[in-house]
Amino acid sequence: MANELSVSARISFSKSNAKVSRSDTELVDVTGTEFTHQVQSIGTSEEEIAQGADVGTPGYVWAKNLDATNYVEIGSTTGVYDIKLKAGEIALWRHNSATLYGKANTSAVRLEYIIIED
Repeated sequence: MANELSVSARISFSKSNAKVSRSDTELVDVTGTEFTHQVQSIGTSEEEIAQGADVGTPGYVWAKNLDATNYVEIGSTTGVYDIKLKAGEIALWRHNSATLYGKANTSAVRLEYIIIED
């Protein structure tokens, strides 16, 4: 099959008479068949984000910080965090590594995420 995954994004910004809005949808071929959808408590010491036993190489990742106060950082290399989710924020990206790491600021946060196998 082809186009098994539909990825959509929408962003709009309006401040001080400046405005921009953009939305797009992409259909993606997926080689793998597995995914995981979990909520994990991420502490203030770096930890690996669980992918589940069946997910090989991560493809697309969707994540939401469920905390009301603290942010969480996510990355693919120990000590290197490319993504920062403030309280309540979401992110969607194609991941380029076999692992995901997370680290919370100040106190543990609950991170909801979906990982689709590449």
